[in-house]
Amino acid sequence: MSTAPHDALFKATFSQVERAAEELRHVLPPGLLARIDLSSLSLEAGSFIDEALRERHTDLLYSLRLDGRDARIYLLFEHQSTPDSWMPLRLLRYMLRIWESCVADGATLLPVVIPVVLHHGDAGWRAPTRFEALFDLPPEAAEFTPHFRFVLDDLATESEAALFARAASAFTRLVLTALQQARSERALAEMLRSWAALIQELHCAPDGGRALDLVFRYLFEVRGAAEFDAAAATAHEIQAGTENEEAMQTIAQMLESRGMERGIQQGRQEGRQEGLLEGLLRGRREFCLGLMECRFGELPTHVRERVMASDDAELARWSARLFKPDDANSLDDIFVDP
Repeated sequence: MSTAPHDALFKATFSQVERAAEELRHVLPPGLLARIDLSSLSLEAGSFIDEALRERHTDLLYSLRLDGRDARIYLLFEHQSTPDSWMPLRLLRYMLRIWESCVADGATLLPVVIPVVLHHGDAGWRAPTRFEALFDLPPEAAEFTPHFRFVLDDLATESEAALFARAASAFTRLVLTALQQARSERALAEMLRSWAALIQELHCAPDGGRALDLVFRYLFEVRGAAEFDAAAATAHEIQAGTENEEAMQTIAQMLESRGMERGIQQGRQEGRQEGLLEGLLRGRREFCLGLMECRFGELPTHVRERVMASDDAELARWSARLFKPDDANSLDDIFVDP
């Protein structure tokens, strides 16, 4: 399965500094948090990942103030099933690239770079989190080796209840829960039952509908159309008489309203392969629109019309730009000719 849906949800969520701040408040040590000004958090442009590793990692870089000094937080999203035993070495390479970029920009002192890894693999993280753990060193040689560790948020070791209880917005909590469970063997309908209260909370929040749309598009990409049909039916079955009736009604409506589901269902009913392919293409168009809305807010009519008339190549090009802050500072940047 492509990693693109995971990357898309990660970047659409944590490119918003408010959501990133919620994640950092949870994972950073309290003593460090006390010295950091999260209100100064700002998303930086660029990616530092090796091209060959983009199928396994996605990254975001933020600047902020630490004790009144310039600092960076480097958030790496790790989404392969097996923990990367060389992660400290990879992080050191990426940190060097960040420092080299600062020097190229005229820095006279290097900023602190705090590496954070968000992991949602199938099992808990079992690899080293300290760089010095990659060596077999006598004590006399230790001072000649770089020493640092990265902060780890291992979603595989968190219970659903623990994720629900985090001190964060409903959007962040639902995204983390979706990342944790989307690839699991748990049925989608069962997941939605247990998420109903959280979905209702997000539904009532400002821009909650847009956020829910993003999460459901992600689930559709990962779980597929057939399971969505069953989940929509289940949502209708359990909405009446349940304590979360309004939430389940919201789920059912959102599952049914997706243009991608309608297109695929139409293709199945009519028995035409082209109907199925058109449904998939419409789904990708809707997904691209959702990403644009999360980045830029409500879209003009002409933008929506252009996206809904696009082809596969255009969608791939525009989606790639949405994940690069330096390439997509405005809607006009998205549509510039190659």
